[in-house]
Amino acid sequence: MTRVSSYKDRMFEEGSKHGWGIILVRWRELKHFLLTLFMTRKHLDILEVGCFKGMLVGWLHQHFPKNQYSWDYWGVDIVEPEDRRKDYPRLIMNAECLEFPANSFDAVIFIETLEHVVDYVKALQEAYRVLRPGGGIFIQSCICYDRAAIEDPTHFHVLHPVTLARLLTHIGFRDISIEEGSNFAVWGYK
Repeated sequence: MTRVSSYKDRMFEEGSKHGWGIILVRWRELKHFLLTLFMTRKHLDILEVGCFKGMLVGWLHQHFPKNQYSWDYWGVDIVEPEDRRKDYPRLIMNAECLEFPANSFDAVIFIETLEHVVDYVKALQEAYRVLRPGGGIFIQSCICYDRAAIEDPTHFHVLHPVTLARLLTHIGFRDISIEEGSNFAVWGYK
């Protein structure tokens, strides 16, 4: 009898194969996005959806040191890697049903996550709900025509930045920006 692996098993398998932890290709765009938010507020509450091992926390400490910037970070994911960072608040949670009150965060970040979410429209609506007015969403993903977008068995969707920007606008986000490549970034504000 052949064992069918679960989605979580495949996530861990793909993660170890590709060295997941943080696949931040669009770091300049993310830095610009966060600096833009810091221009309008003294403190940022940041939520990373799909935090996996929590590597973004290290990146934040490096690029936004706490002695110069005020921010707090929360991570959510549906998997719990044993070797994850332990120095931040982390919850097991589904992106389609974020268990936070409305208007809880200044930034919601999806790095190579949205393509793994079954109902990514609901996840984006949830991100909008938990964002404070003027807060922003940042999404990085592999573009639909890249081989990695189709070949990863944990991807439920292939995404394109232009159609994703249209969807964000439909949900209510404004001032949408796009940076294209084999990995793209899309960001906008509530």
